[in-house]
Amino acid sequence: MAFSATDSVVGVDGCAGGWFAVWSTTSNELNSACYETFAAVVDEHDTADRMLVDMPIGLPESESRACDQEARKQLGLRKNSVFPVPCREVVEYWKREGETATYERAKEINRKHIGSALSVQSWNIVPKIGEIDCYLENGSLSVDIIESHPECCLTALNDGYPIAQSKSTVLGRASRFGILDDELDGWRACYEAALNDYYRNAVARDDIVDALALFAAGRRSLTSLPAEPPRDDAELPMQIVVPDCEPSWEQHVELAER
Repeated sequence: MAFSATDSVVGVDGCAGGWFAVWSTTSNELNSACYETFAAVVDEHDTADRMLVDMPIGLPESESRACDQEARKQLGLRKNSVFPVPCREVVEYWKREGETATYERAKEINRKHIGSALSVQSWNIVPKIGEIDCYLENGSLSVDIIESHPECCLTALNDGYPIAQSKSTVLGRASRFGILDDELDGWRACYEAALNDYYRNAVARDDIVDALALFAAGRRSLTSLPAEPPRDDAELPMQIVVPDCEPSWEQHVELAER
């Protein structure tokens, strides 16, 4: 599945305060805001061509997702940044039970359906996954809402090389800034404005970097992992989209295989 280039993009990352989004105005100035709900993000940006969201959308039923496996291969040593995605039944369980849902029960459900336990990190984002799932189930969509992954996008924009340092470190952030500097005019002013506008316990530095990365990637032509993504029982594609960039070293792969 492929997507053509466009400037009408919103990069969205889940954060403690809700959802942090980055977009550009008609004068190409970067703006950002934190929204309490995902529905509020879509309502505010319903004229955009697409939203790249760092949150699972298509959910597995009986086995792990191929897109996550491909993303981990691309990221190499950074593969742990791709969390195992909970099965659809775990998300449906949370949608039914809300705050009374328990991690222990969710682990049992996940193990029953896809044969593996559920990590704490994955369980912690289930409410956000459920929020998007409810919106896609009930909302009238005027904008394409597409799953992506900031680290995969940055790797593609970095000639296929994953960034070794964690984004939670100073060097890790600086490395990502270097990629953004090549891709996105005005990223620094947007980043600094967001730092000033929000407390770190609502919008972390990582959230700002991730949303900027998704916005930068989303303007380009995109391809999906895998190329022909399967759909879940809700007919949502199980895919992760990334910039359609061929690394400079791709031409040498055949020689390297000899």
